[in-house]
Amino acid sequence: MRRVAVYAGTRRVYEMMTCAAKSILAHTRMDRVWFLIEDDEFPEELPDVISTLNVSGQSWFDPNGPNYNSRWTYMTLIRLALPEIFADESRVLWLDIDTIVEDDIGDLFDIDMAGSYVAMVREPKRCSFPFRYFNAGVCLMDLDAIRADGIWQKWIRLVNTEPFTAPDQDAINLICQGEILELPPEYNTAGVITQDTDEPLIRHYAGYLRGSGEEVFRQYAREKWRVIT
Repeated sequence: MRRVAVYAGTRRVYEMMTCAAKSILAHTRMDRVWFLIEDDEFPEELPDVISTLNVSGQSWFDPNGPNYNSRWTYMTLIRLALPEIFADESRVLWLDIDTIVEDDIGDLFDIDMAGSYVAMVREPKRCSFPFRYFNAGVCLMDLDAIRADGIWQKWIRLVNTEPFTAPDQDAINLICQGEILELPPEYNTAGVITQDTDEPLIRHYAGYLRGSGEEVFRQYAREKWRVIT
């Protein structure tokens, strides 16, 4: 299975995006890493394994919809359109830009999805039996299955019509409930949000980069691409 990862962000988080991407490339051999951005050119030279795509002219999300101008911005919503954006890919791994890969995650790309549309780590505090809620900051998508069953169109219709706290994440959880493969918390260790682990494969700072997290991103910011790749 091809190893394809996707990050997305506005101009103000480009530096953070490069740090996150450096972390995955430092630990895992990748076929392709994508930056979904709002410019035709990225402000720094990137290694060949990274490609960029300007999605500022997106046509999937209604600017007058209930979630478009939330604090998450359309660059978070864009993960719901990945099945169309990457029409030639069978699977992609979405990673929030506040994630740091701490070890080799190559095996994740080859897991048996067991008929599930997506694979994510659970948020225990937001689960209420029988409903199970998952964090989409690390989200492995079976694009073939999602396209075949029209799932991504259902996601988009939902966020264009109904207000949510975490729009894209809520849409994935609601539409795919019962068809989400649960990943071990090591793949999305986000403290109390998911479940803390001693040896995370992916550390998710969930927007909070104070202290040690801030220093980790600073370290990657100082690293040269030629050293990473």
